[in-house]
Amino acid sequence: MKTRNIAHRGGAGLRPENTLAAFRNAIALGADGAELDVQLSADGMVIVHHDFRLNPALTRKDGAWLRDKTPRIKDMTLAELQAFDLGRADPQSDYAREHPLMTPADGTRIPTLAEVCALPSPKSFTLLVELKSSTDPASADPIALADAALAVMQEHLDRTIFVGFDWRGLARIKSRAPHACCWFTTDKLPGEAEPVLDIIKAAGGDGWFPCHEDATDLSVTGARARGLQVAAWTVDEPADMKRLLGLKLDAICTDRPDLLQTFEQRG
Repeated sequence: MKTRNIAHRGGAGLRPENTLAAFRNAIALGADGAELDVQLSADGMVIVHHDFRLNPALTRKDGAWLRDKTPRIKDMTLAELQAFDLGRADPQSDYAREHPLMTPADGTRIPTLAEVCALPSPKSFTLLVELKSSTDPASADPIALADAALAVMQEHLDRTIFVGFDWRGLARIKSRAPHACCWFTTDKLPGEAEPVLDIIKAAGGDGWFPCHEDATDLSVTGARARGLQVAAWTVDEPADMKRLLGLKLDAICTDRPDLLQTFEQRG
């Protein structure tokens, strides 16, 4: 079984995250798919962005980096959001230091989910659509977000996997479209995986999407025994890539799809 190489946020180590430039690059590299984060704008558009507010380290307006507390995504219309340039990282920021290989793409705007779907790509190119909601007041309503994302992806469900830490949205997807694939995301677990796997299975989940440290021989075997697919996030270190490839996961999500590709080719 081939482990799918999934570009996290389009491959955030190589291009500005969650942008069309990143997704085009992931496709050109030959990645098997891309993970992206979706939220709702004030006018109900499903947009692709990770943080609940604009990230100052990645956002410019009229050539100047944002410095003040930035607006919430859900309070801005699509037109307002697309007035910002997300094409490079502030060279003085921690983000820039953490992503030294990122190639700028000046003029890049926040895309809609529909724009990502419209990019030319192989039919097998998989989109992991993370429903970015939580109990944070800055978050969109998880049910409204799930409904809107499902509406956009309705014609693309054969290449879509919905993921998310907020399982309310995934439950909504399953209630509306039982055939839609949902991988339930978990942060670092405090204990054994089995109780969590039981909950995912009972909720109708198709897969488990854990922090890579929790993907072990034991936990993967337990997930498989329950009929669950298993993928891991976010895997950027060579040693972790090699270990997880050895577990023959369904997918590995990485900021460096190019690096993972080299290990895949070595077999």
